[in-house]
Amino acid sequence: MTTPPSIQITAPGDLVAVVPCVLKFHPSQSLVLVSFAAHSSRIGPVLRADLPAVGDVEAGAAQMLDMLPAQYRDHAVLLAISTESREDACRDASLVLTAAGVRVTGAIYATGTRPGDQWRCLEPGCSDAGTVPQPHTEIAAHLAWTGQVTLPNREAIEQTLTPLDDAATLARRSRLLTEAATASAEPRPSLAAAVDDYLTRHQLDDDLVVALVAALGQQRAVLKHLREHTSTMRVVLEALVRETPAPWSAAPAAYLALAALLHGDGAHAAAAAERATIADPVARLPQLIAEVVASTPSPDTVRGLLSEF
Repeated sequence: MTTPPSIQITAPGDLVAVVPCVLKFHPSQSLVLVSFAAHSSRIGPVLRADLPAVGDVEAGAAQMLDMLPAQYRDHAVLLAISTESREDACRDASLVLTAAGVRVTGAIYATGTRPGDQWRCLEPGCSDAGTVPQPHTEIAAHLAWTGQVTLPNREAIEQTLTPLDDAATLARRSRLLTEAATASAEPRPSLAAAVDDYLTRHQLDDDLVVALVAALGQQRAVLKHLREHTSTMRVVLEALVRETPAPWSAAPAAYLALAALLHGDGAHAAAAAERATIADPVARLPQLIAEVVASTPSPDTVRGLLSEF
């Protein structure tokens, strides 16, 4: 997600409050880079890395810079999020960005990104400090409208994709999916009908899992549905990833990564892409999606790529 154009971020605390809305989780012990394109005050990709140890920040910042699309290398704001003051993190990362031609227009230290956490400006001559406010109501409304939530930490993202804790159900579905795949050619079920079925019941049974997995074989229909119904597809795919055995869960996880990218949700996209490649290490689709996720594309770029199919 990028910040809606109507939002005016006028204080460092406001920017700190926006970060978890963009990342979709509250980061801790992190170095965060908020990027901007030339002649723009609209937030571009927001990159997060585990906070490097003292003395290792420059190498970590260089890796983050390598991931940043060229059009967003004009200027940036750096945030060091830690329970202990880490002024060195923003200072050393600034050296790397400045050497690469990226203007660092702000540096902030924060104890966290939740309302009430402390922040402090680290720019020379700046003594501003305060507590993190609630995020703008417009941003909260956008998240609610698209069905997105801000999770407590990064580990919680992976937990949303954890397979169903029911070995018998997964084994039964594996057998049914294998039988369906080896059966004589039959018309594939309608993706739209299968999605509507889930949204009506909000429950996956064996038949619906088989129907949805089969429908995901219609690549053009899937990509069209992702473009036009991103939020609903994301809800269905998240459930399908959890309740479908490997390797059948690879395609739902790969498409879930695309849905997350369309929401600008790089953290969920990375977790879903990883889940897809683990579920089926040899399938080409998860590998392709993982490469797309690694390039940290903007939602507009992803939408443009999907429109070509």
